Amino acid sequence: MANIERKKPKRIITKIGDIFCVEFPDNTKGYFQYIAKDMTQLNSSVIRAFYTHYPIDQDVKIDDVVKDKVDFYAHTVLRGGIDFDNWYKIGKSSDVGENELYKIIFCNASTAYQLYADGIKIPRTSRFYKWHLWNINKDIFDVENVPNHTTSMIEIGTVKTYIEIYQRMWQGYYKYTCLENEVIKRYPRPEVLSYLKRVYGDKITYICFKGNDFERGVVMEDDSLVRISVDEDNPVYEELLNGKFSDTNWKYGEFITEEEFNKEWDSAE
Repeated sequence: MANIERKKPKRIITKIGDIFCVEFPDNTKGYFQYIAKDMTQLNSSVIRAFYTHYPIDQDVKIDDVVKDKVDFYAHTVLRGGIDFDNWYKIGKSSDVGENELYKIIFCNASTAYQLYADGIKIPRTSRFYKWHLWNINKDIFDVENVPNHTTSMIEIGTVKTYIEIYQRMWQGYYKYTCLENEVIKRYPRPEVLSYLKRVYGDKITYICFKGNDFERGVVMEDDSLVRISVDEDNPVYEELLNGKFSDTNWKYGEFITEEEFNKEWDSAE
């Protein structure tokens, strides 16, 4: 058996304040900063990802990076992204957004069942039994419901892989689905095209969203394919035409490629 040559890990030391660059397939790039260690979540690294994407060849100053709007906060393992060339360190800043650091709220949610006297477990009426909320390095506190006006301020607190961080920075959302997304909604970046396939009994719908809005789709009914475009006035498909990406907790397996979508679009009438 031939020996498998192991790739030596890069000798890069990471410290709080470090800034990393992520390059995207559309010849743009974005940045995130390592801002804290969170003992409450496995002592994992907390990052803040900045919103602006820049042309790949643009020289961006670190002072401008850290002044940018924060797109999201997340826990991740920096080493994974470094070893798999998903991101690379470009410098460091002592500005880690300290004024906002301990206002960040992370969450996880859990379901539970009520145990009745006859031993039959019946789910509670609420989809979530408890929300587990915390600030960085603070104790977890539990609530039964998250007020609607606070959902945009809360980030899902599981430790995200380098693939998930890359996906969210590039397209604006995590493709991997979790129950929390039924309340903590996912919003694509405005310029992003997302392609999905959903099966409803005998009906199959192929959908393209641009940002959060429906762009075009294909509906398969009675073995025929019908094209639906955003500029149509079609009361039969009004719900589809007015649908938003964020309305649905899309499952990972429902995402398809642009090629898969276009194949059905080209086949439709």
